[in-house]
Amino acid sequence: MERKVKIGVLVSGGGTNLQALIDAQKSGIIVSGEIAAVISSKAGAYALERAKAAGIPAFTVSRKECCDLREFEEKILKILTDNEVEIIVLAGFLSILSENFTKRYSNRIINVHPALIPSFCGKGFYGLKVHEEALKKGVKVSGATVHLVNEICDGGEILAQKAVEVKEGDTPEILQRRIMEQAEWKLLPEATEKLCRRILNLKKPDTPKVTLKKWEISDKEELAELCGKADRKYLSDRMPSPYTVDDAIYWLENQVFPNEGKTGIYRAVVADGKVVGNVSVERQSGLRQNTGVIGYFLNPDYYGRGIMTEAAKMICKEAFKELKLIRIEGSAFEPNIGSRRVLEKAGFELEGVLRDSYFKNGKYYNEYVYGLVEG
Repeated sequence: MERKVKIGVLVSGGGTNLQALIDAQKSGIIVSGEIAAVISSKAGAYALERAKAAGIPAFTVSRKECCDLREFEEKILKILTDNEVEIIVLAGFLSILSENFTKRYSNRIINVHPALIPSFCGKGFYGLKVHEEALKKGVKVSGATVHLVNEICDGGEILAQKAVEVKEGDTPEILQRRIMEQAEWKLLPEATEKLCRRILNLKKPDTPKVTLKKWEISDKEELAELCGKADRKYLSDRMPSPYTVDDAIYWLENQVFPNEGKTGIYRAVVADGKVVGNVSVERQSGLRQNTGVIGYFLNPDYYGRGIMTEAAKMICKEAFKELKLIRIEGSAFEPNIGSRRVLEKAGFELEGVLRDSYFKNGKYYNEYVYGLVEG
């Protein structure tokens, strides 16, 4: 794609929704746009550090240091203009924009609200206040809404909504976290991509016909090329990791061929007439001998086309039959939103989050565990 829509993200705090956007851009959820600027209304907001770590220009326009709303918005508009921003995403931005501002970007500002609009929305409903009121009312379902922004607070066109269960014993903090994980971090990137495509007047690329084939030694060059392109940081230890033809041959001869049909199924993913990925299910031993684990990776040139979702569905069907499994497990380490999308769209259900399960660069990352049963 030659042109991408330039995105400006307005923040005020920690920037978890900003991180979801950054991760979605890396994993291929957002392919029609790119984040060109991040602007915080508060100096020292951690969201600025997230932007800098991702190599995104970051700016501060302090609301407190401006004499009025007009000066505040003019400074923001200058940064947006200088960076050629075409759409704006409000990601935890705590200032209400004026009608003059929203008209400048009519139908090009989106916001995520932590409730199902029209419930618990409007002026004064932000942050934990939303969840506190939801719990006071005793609602059994809450969620998140992504909408276009206009002159009415939380009053623009709804682009997407997702319901989230309210559980007994929930506190505002627990409910807030669940809604972020299950709704906000999914809806906001998807809606951003949708708006970018609307601007470019593009249709979602069709999923090509996907087939699976058993690996053969003659596929060694394609396997080496595929693994050389794959985004290594998103591959788990269960994935093959050849880079050279010799590495590819070694993996095929020592992992794939000896175990094929006995403890695992390994398939090349074919689309557009070429090998574009790998997908496998390996049976676990011990107490989990009737459980398989799915693993996969894709040539990044083919992100965003639904290929791996189709491949996952196909190999799971095959694995249940050939390996006589009762359950297949999948997992994704944050911030790999793309892997979570594949599992969810392939029918896997989120079973839990393993806290402090992965340590890298001085930070712990969560592992999201999904399960699938036959039928």
